[in-house]
Amino acid sequence: MKLLSKNILWGLAFLTVGVAWIFGLFIDLTGDAGLYAVISRQMVVSGDWLNLQINDELYDQKPHLLFWLAALGIELFGNLNFAFKLFPFLFALSSLWFVYQLGRLLFSQEAGLTAALIVGTSQMFFLYLLDIHTDTILQAGITLALWQLIAYLEKGKTGHFIWGFIGIGLAMLAKGPVGAVLPFFTVLIYLIVKKDFRQLFHPKWILGIMIVLVVISPTLWHLFQSFGWEGIRFYFITNNFGRVTGEYAGSSNDPFFYLYNMLWAFLPWTLIVLAALWFEIKSWFTSAKIHPARAAILGSVLILLFVYSISKGKAPHYFLIMVAPLAVVTAGHLPEFKNMALKRGRSFLCLQGLVLTVIFLVFIAVVFFLSEKLTWMPVFLLALLFVLSWVFTQKEQDSWKRLLFFSIIVTGVFNIFMNAEFIPGLFRYQGARQALEVFEENRKPGDKLYNFALVEYELFFMADETVEDIKVPQRLYKLLESDETWVYTNQIKLNDITRNMEYKIDTVYVIRQRGMNQLTRQFLNPGTREKSLTANYLIKAK
Repeated sequence: MKLLSKNILWGLAFLTVGVAWIFGLFIDLTGDAGLYAVISRQMVVSGDWLNLQINDELYDQKPHLLFWLAALGIELFGNLNFAFKLFPFLFALSSLWFVYQLGRLLFSQEAGLTAALIVGTSQMFFLYLLDIHTDTILQAGITLALWQLIAYLEKGKTGHFIWGFIGIGLAMLAKGPVGAVLPFFTVLIYLIVKKDFRQLFHPKWILGIMIVLVVISPTLWHLFQSFGWEGIRFYFITNNFGRVTGEYAGSSNDPFFYLYNMLWAFLPWTLIVLAALWFEIKSWFTSAKIHPARAAILGSVLILLFVYSISKGKAPHYFLIMVAPLAVVTAGHLPEFKNMALKRGRSFLCLQGLVLTVIFLVFIAVVFFLSEKLTWMPVFLLALLFVLSWVFTQKEQDSWKRLLFFSIIVTGVFNIFMNAEFIPGLFRYQGARQALEVFEENRKPGDKLYNFALVEYELFFMADETVEDIKVPQRLYKLLESDETWVYTNQIKLNDITRNMEYKIDTVYVIRQRGMNQLTRQFLNPGTREKSLTANYLIKAK
């Protein structure tokens, strides 16, 4: 009975995590996710699932996998946030199974479960399940490749070899050649540590490359048909090395960007991960025998982290592909953590408790200082947190298990509040959502909405009817001759229109807005939020 009650408590803790994930599926899109959603919707509308386009212009920036997954949801459920995110979300969740299997293969079932737990409840994983990027699915393909390739190196079975390169292909079909970097260096370092130099130059790797080329062939075909050899060059070279050098994108010179992003990315497990990395690197110099797979995984991450750190093009979501490999390395040091928890000195447990306390205080601060109004939800969640924590403490004496439970329940409750209430509240200020609400409320039969000089891709995705993006002023002036025309635009273009007196304007709606990629302290503070907003305009022709 006692075991059953503890299992129920664990189930409730994991339920909070799942509920937080699900709430994230319904949050509006912004930035890159909005762009990807438009391409996916237009793929469904056109029926062309091979040639990627955005507003009648060919698109070359990202490969097909994310768009296919998202378009499948849109085809089934329509142009809804949930529909766009559903299949990328499920694909991303598959990485938890791959992580579990890799940890189980190398260490133990408990290590596999711990690795999957760290990944699935890390703050970065929560974030990019609600804000879908190509990295959301890229990390799943890479994790599949790592699991299968290491299984092949350990067991020598052909099936693992094939699935390993299929994983690389899927990763490259998600974001390009970056999907091959971690698997390549993992295999290379593994064979060097094992001193198995014969395999390094075995012709079987050519077969692996051929498997990858088959998987990514739809993208290569689209790029060649649409852009010629320059499209192929862009995929393999420009879009990757150009970001490192800054020639194509990026201007950051901060070499520590990913190191301090790592501190929040792994919350609430940051301290545990950092300790594991210390144990692992220390073992390279103190142990008689280096664990080849663990050294290969961490070594490949360190190489990629170095390349990312010197790169001019930087973004937090680039770090997502390192979360799973580092979680596996961390889980490999599970015995050390258990021994630390059993010692009289409780300093490590106290430090982890401090991390959880900080997360809890952030939760309180968001509720009472950054929320526009208090609701029943945070009160209920806080009560749930306290009750489950107290009951579990009474039933579980193992300090390590208590630590895991408290970490899961705190981060689960925190992210339920963020995904169900706080973040959706901020997204209300996006201009596209407000403009569509005004248009739908005031439109008459035959009215049509247009976009002019604004880059808010969510507008094209969320609108029930197709919204045309006006590219030249002559097209705009022609449309303004009809009283069925609505135009969403900015202050500069509004001034140009109103100066031209031959076009009569019926109504100008002011859209006070803020993009979610432009968060500031002033915007986050409800007391100063209004001052942080800028104006776009929705024009009704007369």
